[in-house]
Amino acid sequence: AGVRPEEVTAVMCTHLHADHVGWNTRLLNGRWVPTFPNARYIMAETEFRYWQERVAREGPALNHGAFADSVLPVIASGQADLVSMDHRVSAGVQFEPAPGHTPGSVLIHIEDGGCHGVCTGDILHHPLQLDHPEMPSGYCEDPAASARVRVKLCEDYADTRTRILTAHFPDPSSGFIRRDGRRYRFAFDAR
Repeated sequence: AGVRPEEVTAVMCTHLHADHVGWNTRLLNGRWVPTFPNARYIMAETEFRYWQERVAREGPALNHGAFADSVLPVIASGQADLVSMDHRVSAGVQFEPAPGHTPGSVLIHIEDGGCHGVCTGDILHHPLQLDHPEMPSGYCEDPAASARVRVKLCEDYADTRTRILTAHFPDPSSGFIRRDGRRYRFAFDAR
């Protein structure tokens, strides 16, 4: 994208699964260090405490060891901001609680110039979940809660101009939720 790591000033984590925090750090001279040396790493405190407690009980290999190699180094560097699940990051950037996939999962709302986008993290894991929003992924900590959040997301943004920014959909992973009878479908952005 033409952005150097030193230019990044904020990293926002929707949740702390390994595949969503793996770029937080890089291995340098045998040590995990923040990838973005000038960034604040913003994560929900609820999510951080959940993984902190689970790793303490179950051991550091939990979640592919991501807490130790991709979260704790940004804590140790003093670059982490542990915030509420409804934290306002800045004008036009706001967290929204979305517990279910994990206890501290958040949606990230981005608004500018009348445009609105929602980063879903793993609230939407696959386009099939729009046809069946009650269907969790195999990684949801609380499948019933994740289904409620997904249904609400579909109801709130179907047939609106809000762009949905997903993490795991095929490229392009952004688009719009559209009603399709009593279900929904994803209208991918044009390439």
